[in-house]
Amino acid sequence: MFRVVLVEPHYGGNIGSVARLMQNFGFRELYLVNPLANPLGDEAMRWAVHAKHVLESARIVKSIEEAIDDCAVVAATTAKPGPKMVRRTPLTPREFAEKFSEYWNSDERVAILFGREPSGLTNEELELADIAVTIPTSQEYPAMNLSHSVGVILYELAMQKRMNRKVYDPPREQSYELAERIFQHFIDTIGRQNPQETMNAFKAILRRGAKTDKELRAVIGVLSEIEKRWLGR
Repeated sequence: MFRVVLVEPHYGGNIGSVARLMQNFGFRELYLVNPLANPLGDEAMRWAVHAKHVLESARIVKSIEEAIDDCAVVAATTAKPGPKMVRRTPLTPREFAEKFSEYWNSDERVAILFGREPSGLTNEELELADIAVTIPTSQEYPAMNLSHSVGVILYELAMQKRMNRKVYDPPREQSYELAERIFQHFIDTIGRQNPQETMNAFKAILRRGAKTDKELRAVIGVLSEIEKRWLGR
């Protein structure tokens, strides 16, 4: 599970935008460390749109230590890693998402710290983290808006979750065999010169392409209909 931690956010609009992004990408836990804007104020609520419940359930704490106390991993986002963080090579958002994707299905938490709009996190605060995450940006202007930074990182985490999503309806061997049997009948009827090569190609395409049994049954349905109409069965 992932926890978004905003450290002393200055603007209600950013707090509301972060709540909306969390709802967009499937995140629930929002911690606010000494917010300087009211997370339940008009501006925050207006920018949250349909994610007002994320703001209403957000926890307000007095320190970063309190926000990360029960977390297994702490990631700090920064435009410029401080000198003490050099020993930990900063990860890009994509590298971070790939490395910690298993926490989507874990009861343990990964806290992601986002610093203040004007100045980010201090070197001392960065030292509280296990890893640093840096978004590759132009060297001429590396600092991003708070909510934009949150959006980039949450997007990468959400995409990694989607890529790793388990298939709950895997193709069944009986379905493969039925599709192959129908196609074999086509080949036998047509009388191709290289029937085995054609059949091997069909099997390869079918087994690489069908991701679920529902997809495979759709192919079987089409093949069966062709068989009925064209071959007179």
